[in-house]
Amino acid sequence: MNLLPKNDWLDGEDLVGKLMNTFWEDRKMSVDIRDLDDSYEVKADLPGFEKSEIAVHYNNDLLSIDAEHTAESEVKDDGRFVRRERSSSAYRRQFVVKDILADQINAKFENGVLTLKLPKAPHEEKKGSSIAID
Repeated sequence: MNLLPKNDWLDGEDLVGKLMNTFWEDRKMSVDIRDLDDSYEVKADLPGFEKSEIAVHYNNDLLSIDAEHTAESEVKDDGRFVRRERSSSAYRRQFVVKDILADQINAKFENGVLTLKLPKAPHEEKKGSSIAID
């Protein structure tokens, strides 16, 4: 018999799971993708990154955005380290985007936002075929 009412926020396993989900949600790269008439526009938020720390690839209908950043800070007192800290962060997002003119993809990085323009290839209507039934 349980004499105390169950509070969802007190359940240890559930609480840890919710905290971890929140942690990973906060740590992922936010990406918006807009379907325009003649292209797709992709915007990825990468605050604190430099252009040299970002790589974009498009291969076999797969768009990949990779970003890796390492930072160090130190506080010295008379030449001896009192505190030295390093941080590293890496992000990777991948999206399947079909029928793109790969040689015309345009990328721009400004104020912590990566903007990609993916021009669409002309749509070709594929004819279906009848299949004989044995």
